[in-house]
Amino acid sequence: AGIQNRKKSYQDGVYGTTCPIPPGKNYTYALQVKDQIGSFYYFPSLGFHKAAGGFGGIRISSRPLIPLPFPPPADDYTVLIGDWFTTNHKALRAQLDNGGKLPLPDGILINGRSSGAILNIQSGNTYRLRISNVGLQNSLNFRIQIHMMML
Repeated sequence: AGIQNRKKSYQDGVYGTTCPIPPGKNYTYALQVKDQIGSFYYFPSLGFHKAAGGFGGIRISSRPLIPLPFPPPADDYTVLIGDWFTTNHKALRAQLDNGGKLPLPDGILINGRSSGAILNIQSGNTYRLRISNVGLQNSLNFRIQIHMMML
């Protein structure tokens, strides 16, 4: 499930309901996200641009009227994990368009880094991690060694 685009379904962003955004241009989406609390991520639907890094995290916080069901965390991190291909996204798309399959990825990226993704934490505190798999084809397991994690 994703963010419900209430009252503006014509802004769905999917080709056919919305015209593509031309290269070098921008478009502002105006969404009513009331009470759609949570973590989401966006990505383009055309041109295989997701493979070129066209994605990002979206946080929708609760209104003060709706309390969190837990104490406020010391910090709140968005963690975007995905497979990484060194092959150009246009070449990958051409491979799929010709009936081929994606090769195995060249690596895994965490927040755009192949190594050294850092979350600054202090012992005894609670942190919220908003984890999304932004990869193209692979399921990924996520764990934090020597730490308790509660879902």
